[in-house]
Amino acid sequence: MNTKRNKYFLLFFMVVAFFPIIQEIFQPFKLVGLSGAFENHQAPDFSTQNFLDGKYQTGADEYLKENTAFRADMIRLRNQANYSFFGNINTILTLGKEHYIFDPSYISALNGNDFLTDSIRDIETNCLIKSLHILDSLHIPLIFCIAPNKASFYNEFLPQKTVEGNKTNQKYFEKLLTENHVNVLNFDSWFKSIKQQSKYLLMPKYGAHWTIYGASLAGDSLFKMVEKVKQKKYASFSVSSYDESSKAKYTDDDYLPALNLIARWNSPMMAYPQLKFNTGEKPNILAVSDSYFWSFYELEIMQNCASPKSAMWYYNKSVFDYMREKKSERNNAISYQDLKNRDAIIILAAAPSLKNFGYNFFDQLSSISSK
Repeated sequence: MNTKRNKYFLLFFMVVAFFPIIQEIFQPFKLVGLSGAFENHQAPDFSTQNFLDGKYQTGADEYLKENTAFRADMIRLRNQANYSFFGNINTILTLGKEHYIFDPSYISALNGNDFLTDSIRDIETNCLIKSLHILDSLHIPLIFCIAPNKASFYNEFLPQKTVEGNKTNQKYFEKLLTENHVNVLNFDSWFKSIKQQSKYLLMPKYGAHWTIYGASLAGDSLFKMVEKVKQKKYASFSVSSYDESSKAKYTDDDYLPALNLIARWNSPMMAYPQLKFNTGEKPNILAVSDSYFWSFYELEIMQNCASPKSAMWYYNKSVFDYMREKKSERNNAISYQDLKNRDAIIILAAAPSLKNFGYNFFDQLSSISSK
């Protein structure tokens, strides 16, 4: 009896051991890789020198670990077991109450753990003031937007009670901007003030940014602010209808793939606005922003309400045009050509981005080049 059981065990072991090899050779199954950002190692080139000094063996070991058949499936199985039995998720993200997911950097920004030192704040303050003098001389208005902080918006769903810090970058820079007569749109405080009255979710349960519905409200306010500061009527948009869906779209659940679970979590009801665009003159906008700005492209607000000469500088590092096509990488200088004929400059930043106030835009602008 024991012999028979041993044979079955040996057979099972051989199947498990050789199954990845069979998959590598014959590929009978279509496998799905992992989601998220990973450093992918390339297969090493064999040479006598690489073999003798051990570099080939090390490279082959790293490559095979990442490219063994069924590796992704085994990781998803482990992650699912870790969540189902222990309530843990295997990412840097923070799992809150009722499955709400948070980026820990937003929690740090909320309680002020990333508050800048006095010396850095003094440098940023001086650069801002110099930049405002330059923009005033060019008659270019600045609009500074503070994106919603999900940890603040859904404070009640954080895993632990978190109190907003007395000293935060958001409080400091909003006060600084207001004192220097900069046009400020604080979407963080606005979203919290209309949270209970909003028919649809303003911030997603499983996403990093505002919902597409929330972005439509923010986009409307932002472009109306451009009209206000320019005292001109520009091309605009209105909402013709809302498509309700129990399946999240766009970036409304962009945290979920990174969990790499087997069972996908159900999304709450979401709303997706259908926009109607009105023709008119379009402002030449330069936007310097983090990833919150991409929602305006998803809604095609930039494509229909901004001039073709407009641009978005993603984290002040990569240049995208009004159609979201990447044009180039940014250098570390700003010239008058970059600002020429701009109708407005928009800075959009979420709370964690404020520790790099303006993404070095003000530092560069205060040392502007005429080239």
